[in-house]
Amino acid sequence: MSKENGFGEARETPCLGVSQPISKALPDARDLRLTAQLVECLKNFNLFETDEEMHARIEVLRKLNSLVKNWVRKVSESKLPAEMCENVGGKLFTFGSYRLGVHTRGADIDTLCVAPRHVDRSDFFGSFYDMLKADDKVTDLHAVEDAFVPVIKLKYAGIELDILFARLALKEVPDDQTLNDDMLLKNLDDKSIRSLNGCRVADEILRLVPYPEAFALCLRAVKLWAKNHGIYSNVLGFLGGVTWAILVARTCQLYPNASPSKLLLKFFLVFVTWEWPLPVVLKDMDTSARPDIGNLQELVWDPRIRGSDRFHLMPILTPAFPEQNSTFNVTNSTRSIMINEMKEGLEIMKDIYEGRAEWSKLFEEVNFFTRYKHFISLTCAARTEEDHLIFCGFVESKIRHLIGALERNQGISLAHINPRQYKPLPTAVPSFGPGYENPVCTLWFIGLEFDRAMAKAFDLTVEISQFHHIIVTTGIKMKNYNEGMKVDLQYVRRADVGQWISKEDYMRGRHAVRRTIGRTSSGTGSSSNLARMTSASTENLNAATNSSSSSENQHASVASGNVVQSEASESIEKSASNPELSNRLNDVSASPDVNNVVADSTPRPVFDVGDQALKLGDEKNVLDVTPLTRKRSTDTDLACDIPSKKLLLKSDNGLPVITSDSAS
Repeated sequence: MSKENGFGEARETPCLGVSQPISKALPDARDLRLTAQLVECLKNFNLFETDEEMHARIEVLRKLNSLVKNWVRKVSESKLPAEMCENVGGKLFTFGSYRLGVHTRGADIDTLCVAPRHVDRSDFFGSFYDMLKADDKVTDLHAVEDAFVPVIKLKYAGIELDILFARLALKEVPDDQTLNDDMLLKNLDDKSIRSLNGCRVADEILRLVPYPEAFALCLRAVKLWAKNHGIYSNVLGFLGGVTWAILVARTCQLYPNASPSKLLLKFFLVFVTWEWPLPVVLKDMDTSARPDIGNLQELVWDPRIRGSDRFHLMPILTPAFPEQNSTFNVTNSTRSIMINEMKEGLEIMKDIYEGRAEWSKLFEEVNFFTRYKHFISLTCAARTEEDHLIFCGFVESKIRHLIGALERNQGISLAHINPRQYKPLPTAVPSFGPGYENPVCTLWFIGLEFDRAMAKAFDLTVEISQFHHIIVTTGIKMKNYNEGMKVDLQYVRRADVGQWISKEDYMRGRHAVRRTIGRTSSGTGSSSNLARMTSASTENLNAATNSSSSSENQHASVASGNVVQSEASESIEKSASNPELSNRLNDVSASPDVNNVVADSTPRPVFDVGDQALKLGDEKNVLDVTPLTRKRSTDTDLACDIPSKKLLLKSDNGLPVITSDSAS
C-alpha cells in the first residue's frame, strides 16, 4: 500500500479506548506490501463498488433526503402556523455498513428519517409512505409497522433501502443536526430510541478509531472471513456486523498506526486470547458525569445490578448510550465455534506473514458438512410465499433457543447451526399431509458433536418438544403463525445430506480442519467461569485498564487489564498484577448452573450416536415425525405426546431402524 493511502506515514498518534496502545509502530515494507495484496484479493471477491455505483447511491440518498424535507414541511403546514413551517427541516441519516464505509456491491442502505416533535410515527407510515408509493422510482415498497424496530423497506432506482423513523423533542431539525448528544434521548418513545441507536453507535465507532481508512479495510476483510466461515449472524448466536466492527475498532485502538494487514493479524491474536466473559469496551462508561435522562440508565449493561447480565458469555458493548451487550444471543456452542475459527485464522495469518500462504486461503469458504458426522435438519414450510417469508424469519429468530436446549443435554458437547439457508430437493420435502403438495420450504442444518464419555443413546424428546412449543405459542402471540405453517426436524447422517440438498450446495467450499471443540473449559468462558463474572464496577474496570502502562517492546494491557502482549515475542500472557479484575462474585454456588440437568429415569426415545447411527429403513419400524427422528434404547414400545402429533418408536434387534411413514 502506498503512502498515498495514508498507511506508513509519520503522524501524531491519538490515544483512544480504555487502555494505552500496545504498539505505535508504523508499518514496514512487508506490511505495506501485504496490505496492497489484501486489497487486490478483496477486489477478486467483488466487494468494492465502481465509481458509477457509488455516485448512484449518493444520488439516491440526496433525492430521499429532499423527499424527507418536503414531507416534513407538508405535515408541518397541516399542524403549525405558516410562519413556523419555513425552517422545520428534517434529515435522512445513514448507519450500518454504509455509514462505516464497508458496504459491498448491491448491499442495501440502512437509513433513519429524523423529524421534529410535531411529526409522529403515524405520519411516517401514512403520508410519507403514500409519498413514496407515488414516486415512479420506488419499487418493492413494504411497511413493517409492528416490528420491534418499525421500518419501511423499498427499492429506489434499483437500490435497496431500509428507512427507520425517529422524532426528536425539537422544534426544528436543521441540516447540521447531529445525534451524539445523550440529552436527545430524553422523553423519547422506546421505538425512537431503538431507531436512533444504529446511527449513534456507528458514529461513535468512527469517532473512537484512530484512522477510519485502516479500520474500514480491516473490517471488510473480517466480515468476508466471518461470512465464509459461517459465523456471521447475530440472530443465530454468532456476531453481526456491528459487533465485528466493535472488535476491529478495539484492535485499531491497541495498534493505532498499524496497516490493515497487520491489524488483521492482531485482530486474531487479541481475541483468540481474550479472557471471556470480560467485556470488550471502546470507551469509559462514566455514569457519574451523565445528566439525568430518565430511566434509560436501566438499559445500560451492568452485571452488578442485573443478574441476567452476569451470564452473558461474550459481552461486547456498544459505545453509545445506553451501552448494551450486542452479543446476548451467543451460546456456549457458538462462542466455542467462533474462538476455534479465530484460532485457525491466526494460524493462516502467520502463514501469510511468513510467505507460506496467500490471502485467498483466509477467505476460502468452508464446507459445513465436512465438520460433523451427525446433523439435525430443520425445515420451515408454508403454503404461500408471503406466509413463508414471515414464518421463516420468525423461526430463524427462535433457533437459538433450540441450540441452547441441545447444549444443556449432557450427551451433546456441541450444537453448531449453519447460518446458510438451503432449498431442499423435492424428494426431501417432508410430508405435511393434505394441502401441502408443494409447500414453500427453507432448510437449516445443525451439526452435532457428542460426548463419547456418555452413553451411546440419549434422549432429545424434551428439547424438540420445547422448540415446537416456542414456535407455536410465541408465533400465535406475535401473529407470525397460522395452521398453514409447519416445522419439521429430522436426524440426518453426513452420508445422507446429499439426498436433501443439491450437489452444488453439498460440495460447496473446502474441507474443514477437523478439531474437537466440545464444551468450553475454565478460562475460556465455561459455565463456572460465567458464574464468576466480574462484579467490579465499570468505573473500577476502566480505572484498572487506564492504570496499565505500555510501550512498544514491553508488556502492555490488551483487554480489560488482564491480558498482555510482548511485542518482542508476540505472545499473550495473563497478567496477575491487576486486583480490580480479580474481584469476582463471592457466592458462586448460589448461581444457577446452566448446564445442570436433572436426570429422569422414565424410559424415553433416544438418539443413537454409535457407528450404527439412525437410518431410514423397514416399514415395520415406524416413526411419525413432525419432530426429530429417533430410536429407542430398550425393546419396549413408547408413545410420547408432541404438539398435535404422537411419537411411536420401535426397535429391531437393538438396531435403530426408522421410517417417516405414519404410525397407526
